[in-house]
Amino acid sequence: MISTNDEPLHVLDLPQIYTKPSGTDLIKALALLALKPRTFGTTADVVKGPAVQPAGLTRYLTSIIASPLLWLDTEELREAVWDAAAARLSERSGRAAMPAMSRIFSVPTSSGEDYTLTLHEPSITADNLGMKTWVSSYLLSRRLHGLLESPPELVPSGPTEPSAKSDTNKQLRALELGSGTGLVGLAFAALQGKSAAVHLTDLPDIVPNLAHNVALNVELLTTTEATVTTDVLDWSVTPTPLPSALERFDVILAADPLYSPKHPKWLVDTIGVWLSRGLDARVVMEMPLRDAYLPQRQELRRRMAELGLAPIQEGEETGYDDWESAGGEALAVKCWWSIWGWSEKI
Repeated sequence: MISTNDEPLHVLDLPQIYTKPSGTDLIKALALLALKPRTFGTTADVVKGPAVQPAGLTRYLTSIIASPLLWLDTEELREAVWDAAAARLSERSGRAAMPAMSRIFSVPTSSGEDYTLTLHEPSITADNLGMKTWVSSYLLSRRLHGLLESPPELVPSGPTEPSAKSDTNKQLRALELGSGTGLVGLAFAALQGKSAAVHLTDLPDIVPNLAHNVALNVELLTTTEATVTTDVLDWSVTPTPLPSALERFDVILAADPLYSPKHPKWLVDTIGVWLSRGLDARVVMEMPLRDAYLPQRQELRRRMAELGLAPIQEGEETGYDDWESAGGEALAVKCWWSIWGWSEKI
C-alpha cells in the first residue's frame, strides 16, 4: 500500500508486477511518479523533492512496459497502463522527451493580485521549439505590470505623429512578435484589460496552439475585458501594401526573438513596418544572453539605432529555465530586457 505521509517512497513500496496488482493500483502509482518540468523562477530553489526515491525507478517502469499484463481484464486497461509507464519513462529522459502538457503561470499585477494563465505545450521536437515557454518569456511576463504605468521621457525632437496616449479614449494597440505559447501577450492583455487590443503572431505551424491557449484563458480574458486576436506574421515577408498609421501598433512585444543570424534584420525590419511613430510608442524585448548570439545582439542594437529607436530602459536579470544543466541542476539563464522609443534620429 502506498503511504500518504510526506516521506519519499521506495520503489518497493509501489505495486509490484509479480503480485499482479489491479490496473487501478498501477495507474495510481504511475500518476504518483509523474514528473513536471522544472518550474521557472528567479532562484535556484525551484524543484520540489521527489515523491519516490529515484533508485530503481527506471527498472520498475521498464518492467511494467515489458509485462504482458495478462491478468488485467481489458486491452484498453493494459494500453492505459503501458502508456502511463512509457510517459513516466520519457519524463525521466529530459525536458525534450516529456509529453504534451498544460502548465500554470502566475502573472503579478500592480495591485498585488496574481493572474493565472494556463498554457498548453505540445511535446517538443526539433522543429517546434516555438511551442515551448522559455524563461525570457516568463521573466518578461512578470515585468509587464509596471511597464506603462509611468512612461519615461523620450529623447527630444522625436517624430510628429500624435502620441497614442494623447487621446484618452483611444484603445492601445499591442503586437507580439514570435508569441510562441502566448505567455507575454496574454499576460499583457489581461493586465491592460479593456484599455488595449493585443494581437499575438507567429509562424503558421505555431499559431493553432497559440489560438488554443487564448481559448484556454477565456475566463480571465473575459473578466479583465481583454481583447486578444491571433494571426500568422512572417518577419521575412514585407506586407504589401504597407500598413497605414492607424494600422500600426503602439507597443511591440518580443521575447527570445534572436536564434538565427537572419533574425536581427528580419526583426528590426518588422518593427519598422508595424511600430507607430507616436511619441509613446514602445518596443519591449527580453532575450537570453547566450554567448553564441552576441553578434546577433550587437547587430540588433545597430539596426535599432539606424531605424531611429533608442533604449529608454534596460537591464539584466537571471531566471531558471526548465531545462537541466549537465549536472542535473536547474539551468540558470541570464537575460537582457530593454524598452525602446523613438529618438531624434527618426
